Formats: sequence, structure tokens, C-alpha cells
Amino acid sequence: MSDNNDFQQIQKLSQEQVQVQRAHQNQVILGQLIEMNDEEIKDRIEMELDDNPALEQADSNDLEDDFSKDDDDDGNDKAAEVDRDNDDPFESPYTQSDDDYTDRNDDGLSFIQTHRRQKVAAQGYRPPVVNEESMFEVLMNQVRERDLDERQMLIAEYIIGEIDDDGLMRRPVTSICGDIITKENEFVTPQEVQEVLEVIHDLEPAGIGASSPRECIMLQIEDMKGVDPDVGQIAYDIINHHFAAYEKHHYDKILNDMGIDKELFHKADQIIKRTNPRPGNIFSSGGRMNNATHITPDFIVTTENDKLQLIVVNDIPELQISESYQIEYQRIVASKSSKERDEDVLIKRQFENANNFIKLLKLRQEKLFNIMKAIMLKQQEFFLTGDIMTLKRMVLNDIAQATGYDVSTISRAHQNKYVDTNWGIFDLKFFFSSGFDENDQVSSRAIKDALRSIVDAEDKKHPLSDEQLCKKLQEKGFPIKRRTVAKYRDTLNIPVARQRKTL
Repeated sequence: MSDNNDFQQIQKLSQEQVQVQRAHQNQVILGQLIEMNDEEIKDRIEMELDDNPALEQADSNDLEDDFSKDDDDDGNDKAAEVDRDNDDPFESPYTQSDDDYTDRNDDGLSFIQTHRRQKVAAQGYRPPVVNEESMFEVLMNQVRERDLDERQMLIAEYIIGEIDDDGLMRRPVTSICGDIITKENEFVTPQEVQEVLEVIHDLEPAGIGASSPRECIMLQIEDMKGVDPDVGQIAYDIINHHFAAYEKHHYDKILNDMGIDKELFHKADQIIKRTNPRPGNIFSSGGRMNNATHITPDFIVTTENDKLQLIVVNDIPELQISESYQIEYQRIVASKSSKERDEDVLIKRQFENANNFIKLLKLRQEKLFNIMKAIMLKQQEFFLTGDIMTLKRMVLNDIAQATGYDVSTISRAHQNKYVDTNWGIFDLKFFFSSGFDENDQVSSRAIKDALRSIVDAEDKKHPLSDEQLCKKLQEKGFPIKRRTVAKYRDTLNIPVARQRKTL
């Protein structure tokens, strides 16, 4: 009798362990789905559709029937609630059957969630998409227009592949040779690589492929047309022989060493300032191959009658479980036979996985909506006015407390997500920043923006010291200290007053 009790206890413990493991797996998958942006979630869905025959895309006719419903129906108020207990993926009170719901508030805000791309299109919205060629593609297209043979094209491809995001090629020519010999089994000489590199130096933007910012500036000065040759030569000599002193704004030393007056130096300085020591930064997509920027906002925030409106945009297909799998699953569940065939086990697993994935997708949408809604409530003044000075201090924990979700969920949700507003498209990270004072709700971002504005407007012949910047900020209502000004100035890569000075 005692042995039977022990066996039952062991059996019970084993069953509970399996349930905990499954909940944990759902939580991990949900976290992954939340972190994905619109493009990534579409790829994940395509993968699930390929791997699981029980999952299929809903018929468009079914969707059209759904769209004939009244969009303004408030539905179940519980749809806007959140799980404040344990963030478990299958313990949410989100029970509304439709994918769309409206949650209206008495505080002058209106939130509308939309999941389907057909519904978004019906509302006349076309999400802005930025799709630019990468630096690699732009340079290779230019190289193809040059009179290069197959061997030189191979060398050019390797050189351009080594150009970093700044537009500089910092690896030595001998290393490029070694790569080509090793990977292509093609012997090339450093001289051949150097000759192709000079062709690349002649591409646009000017200075591309230089080995350093110094060489980059020199290449651009050489490329400038319509410049006084004498002044251009002085500008070239300043960078060639006095680059370190020029970087540190030791202008008096340069004047003495070169024996030129301030007027001539000023003309040369104007030429140098027209150059860009990092030409790669004009490519927003960076310098890596196939790294084109493609931004589709995950949220839309608009204003209508001084009310904010939130839409969750998802260009993803509507999913359902195959009818044949539903019939087979019901047959298997209804069967009284205790013996299960391998085929039945596979059908059950595929059905349950498909059902699980659909539920997790819906829960992902709910959580993203609630997180974005909490961000809007916290930063509603910015969304209404577009004034960066109205941004409030906001950290991940603030949104976690507002939604009841774990901080890790908020962290995942704001990764690689964008919101389209009346004032432009913003990364969700833009709205998160600490305050300059623990007891103050002013965002540090607002202070940094004010600091940059003050520096941009200062007299460069007499730039403001950190103490003077501190007083300017205090006059704008920021009770900030000088050491904090210095910290923010460093964060913004603003040099000290001496290095900002011009003649």
C-alpha cells in the first residue's frame, strides 16, 4: 500500500513538472515574438507555415466578412486590461474574439488597435517605407561603370567589402591580397590592389576608401573644383603636415609654423570644413553588404479633434488551423481507445503547436498595444505638440508598472520598433530617458536638446564655457549643475569651448 502511494506521488510530481516546462517554453516563445519587428514577425510566420501543415493562412473572403463589422464597437472592456499577476502567456484576461478593439478614455485620448493590413489599407493609410541601397551596392554600381576587367572587379569587390561604416578602408593592401589568394585561389600583387584602390578613391562620395580621416580630407580637397589653387594648397598642407594641431584647434601654432596670416588661414579653414572625414555616414543603412534600411512603423499615432489615436500596424497574414486537422484532432480526442498510433501523436502535436502559435501571436499584439498605449499616456504632451522639451523622464520600469508586465517584456517590446507620428517617425527608444534629477520628471533628452541648441547658437569666436552653458540652461528652467553639463556635453560629442573656437 505504501509503495502504491509513493508511486502516485512520483507520478503527480512528474505531471506538474511537464506543465511548468510548457509554460516556460510559451514564455520564451512569446518573448521572442514580442522582440521581433514587423518584417521579422512575417518571416517567423512564413517559417511556421512551412514547418507545420496544420497551420494555414485564412481565406481572404473570411477576412472581408470580418471587415464588414462596425469598427467603432467598443466590445469587451476587458480587451484593454492587462495581466498584472505573472505575465503568463495563457493567463491573460484578453478574451475578445475579434482582432480589433477600441479603448476610449475620459482624459481626451482615443486608442484604436488594428491588426490586419487589409483594415489599414481600408483606412487609407500607407506606412512610409525607407528602402535605400547600401554603401556596398552604391559603390559596386559605380565600379561596374568603369573599364575594369574581371580580375580587377574581383579586387574591387574585396576592397569595398572591407570599407567600414565611416567609409574608410583601414586594412592594409597586403591583407586584401592575402584574402584574395586564400579565398579565391587567385594570386594578386599589392600593386594591383593599390591600382584598383585608386579607382575607388575616385568614386562618390569623395574620399571613400581612404585609410584614415586625414587621408580622406586630403582626397576631398584634391577633388574640389573651383577652389583657389593657392588657398587649396594651404588647406592641403594644413591637413598633411599639421593635422594633429588642427584637430586640437591649436591655430596659433599652425600660423607660426606655416608663416601665414589669419585671413589666409580662415579661407583655408573654410575649405577644410567643407570636407567630410567620414563619408560613409551619408548612408543611413551603414556600409555592410545587403544591409539596406527598410523601416515600416509598427505603430501609428495621429491626432483627431485634439485626441490621440493609436493603431498597431501589422502587415501579417491572418492564421487559422486547417479544417482537416480540426476534424482529425476532434476524432482523436473523442476516441476511447487508449492506444495512440504514431500518426495520431503527430497530428495532435501539430494541431496543438499551431493553436499555441496563434494564441501567442494574439497575445503579442495585445501586449504591444498596451505598452505603446502606456508610452502615449506618459508622453502624451509630446505626441500632441511635437515639442521635445515636453518629454518626461521615462524608464523601462515606469512602463512595466503601468502595464503590469515584467521589465524584460518592456525591454524586448521597444527593440527595433518605430512609431509614425504627426512629427515624424521615431524609434521607441527615443521616448525612454532618465531625468537629470531623481525628483524631477523632466527628460534628460530635453536638456540635451536644449544644450545642443545653445551650443549651435553661440558665437564660435567666443564659445561658452561649461559654467556659462550651465547658467544658460538654468535660465531656461533647468536647475542643472556644471558637472552634469560636462557629462551631457561629452555624451553629445560636443568638444570643450577651446576646441569649438574658430578665428
